[in-house]
Amino acid sequence: MKKTILKEIKIKLPSNVIETVSNKEIITMLLDKALSKAEYYHSRCNEMEEKYGMEFSSFKKKIDEAKNEKFSDWDDFILWEGYMLGSEEWDKKYEELNSCRE
Repeated sequence: MKKTILKEIKIKLPSNVIETVSNKEIITMLLDKALSKAEYYHSRCNEMEEKYGMEFSSFKKKIDEAKNEKFSDWDDFILWEGYMLGSEEWDKKYEELNSCRE
């Protein structure tokens, strides 16, 4: 696995929030957001798999080999591909954030 490059950031928060929230809790909140986003894209991919009764790679092959183009299939292909990319991106962000835990 590729090593994650970490950068330090500075955020401004109200003093009463700073007193009640630790760095670990902020990272946990970011992890929760990343996990939520990843789960959203996974669920959308699962919906497409159920709709077409196949995995993305099989659907792509079906689209590529079709003699007659069906625009609704192409629309779903583009959406599904976006869901796959979003899923991969948020999975990666989750793993990177998880490595920031102390």
